[in-house]
Amino acid sequence: MSSSAFQWLRAALLIAALQAHQSGVGAAQPPSSGQSRTSSGTTLPASTTVTDVSSSTSTVTVPTGVNFPPVGSLKQDFSAAGLERLWDIVGSVEPPPFTTTRVPQLPIPIPSPPPPLYPSWFAPTPSDILPNLKLPKGFLFGVATAAYQVEGAVKNEGKGPTLWDWNSRQPNGVLDNTTGDVIDLQYYLYKEDIARVAAIGLNAHSFSISWARIFPFGTANSPVNQAGIKHYSDLIDYHIQNGVTPVATLFHWDTPISIAAYYGGFTDARIIDDFVNYAKTVFKAYNGRVKTWYTFNEPRVYCSQIAGYPFNATLSPNVTAATAPYQCSYNLMRAHAAAVKAFRELKIQGEISFKNDDFVGIPWRANNTDDIAAVERHAAFRIGAFSNPAFTTGDWPTIMTDTLPPSFLPRFTEQEKKDNLGSADFFATDPYRVQYIAAPDDGLAACVSNTSHPLWPECHTVVLVDTNGWAAGLSPDPLSDTWLQATPNFVRQNLKELHTRWPSKKMYVSEFGFVEPFEDLRTELFRITEDVTRTNYFMNFLGEMLLSIHEDQIPVAGFFAWAMIDNAEWSSGTSAKFGIQYVNYTTLERVYKRSAFALSEFFKAHVDA
Repeated sequence: MSSSAFQWLRAALLIAALQAHQSGVGAAQPPSSGQSRTSSGTTLPASTTVTDVSSSTSTVTVPTGVNFPPVGSLKQDFSAAGLERLWDIVGSVEPPPFTTTRVPQLPIPIPSPPPPLYPSWFAPTPSDILPNLKLPKGFLFGVATAAYQVEGAVKNEGKGPTLWDWNSRQPNGVLDNTTGDVIDLQYYLYKEDIARVAAIGLNAHSFSISWARIFPFGTANSPVNQAGIKHYSDLIDYHIQNGVTPVATLFHWDTPISIAAYYGGFTDARIIDDFVNYAKTVFKAYNGRVKTWYTFNEPRVYCSQIAGYPFNATLSPNVTAATAPYQCSYNLMRAHAAAVKAFRELKIQGEISFKNDDFVGIPWRANNTDDIAAVERHAAFRIGAFSNPAFTTGDWPTIMTDTLPPSFLPRFTEQEKKDNLGSADFFATDPYRVQYIAAPDDGLAACVSNTSHPLWPECHTVVLVDTNGWAAGLSPDPLSDTWLQATPNFVRQNLKELHTRWPSKKMYVSEFGFVEPFEDLRTELFRITEDVTRTNYFMNFLGEMLLSIHEDQIPVAGFFAWAMIDNAEWSSGTSAKFGIQYVNYTTLERVYKRSAFALSEFFKAHVDA
């Protein structure tokens, strides 16, 4: 590998993890014109200059064309003119085709279900999968969405701009140039979407609240947007009226652009008070109606994302691209613990946690001590970074503190460790896939001891094939093939590992989904709705999950399919299709796919009445 290739790989691992892994809420984006691919599958614009990121003095030169004010240069101005200046950072916005909440005609018409996929001797129907095993009483069986990805109406009713509103307008920020301006327009179509979930018998919806709709300027000293408070109040009430349990996430990656411009967002400690103020406002507004809360969605992915292009233009002046992921992790973990403390002090009804991404992993070579140790490094950096503090020790995994100096990874104080420990009421995981983990080709020790090694500090690689060259699982659409595979044979092993390492009284599968291969290329509706690979993916996982519950005593209490509808899949835009419903982006009509009927049939057959 050339020296320039090493440089790109080092940057990929420490700066731009998002595009290598859009865990469940987006597909890894292939290189577009003017981009280079690293061996990890990550892409960065060719105009980005990356120096040695193993050094705490590393820098990233933001590519020409990225538009963001110098962090700290924007003065706080909470007037209408000040809000417009924030929107000027984003640029012009496409208005929605209508601006009133549509009320659907009930009951929602349900088309006839599709015929069975296979002969019964080959594969059971969803209702015949392990028919004697039932889901636990009170099981939440639903779908998931995120505000930026589905809401649209990004500038309506007082909402402030977010970094994803901005990113979608930066060069190569989104593969197909999709914005969230209109997208699914769930902001005004939420009643139809909730009614459609209820109509097929699912009983829960995990959604996120946009911080910038509640606090357009983000900060604790800025005004609350009452229109945003009312919108989510109405949305929550409509869930309850239709028998769909609302599950709310406070933060699903859509950072208010204001706090990024004021001080660098999660790379600055000021984020903690601002986030806790936002959280307390939302907790008090919806107390008693939302009973399950998440503070953060997949914090590891988020903190990797913000250090990569183009978000590296929004970092605090006090951090570098190399240290930003770890400074973000430190501030985010403290914000989580402080929000949970407030939740409990306010005596908010219900439970609270955060959503983990990734998997523990399987040693690529079963008896290889380096690969076995590499699995431990993968588990520590990818899951333990947040779950060890919350569930087991209050502190970072020892592997991380042994590897990263305090100049990279700030250390928790004794009081912060106490605040961290026990700050999650249940374990939530987004286990989209499970894959093999291998040590570096030149050995684990050579990587761990060398901060210039291209795989430092995690010192492992994710491998998509076994040692004989066979794939770990079925491949998704090529947009996601750098990270996603259907791996049902590893489901039980992974759930066991998660529960053993980070035990809790309850576990939620908080997201799980698949990109149907080549669905974006289909033009005929009957082909689009025949999402066979996704259907099989769900059914195989659910069967293994039932066995985990009954034979392994894993306390899974909920399952949420990603996604309710096709949506803006982050850097892949609308090109990657995760939805169990098709969306016509001209008419905004929703159409159930085969997978929606399969999930409905499975739940109805396995619910413990």
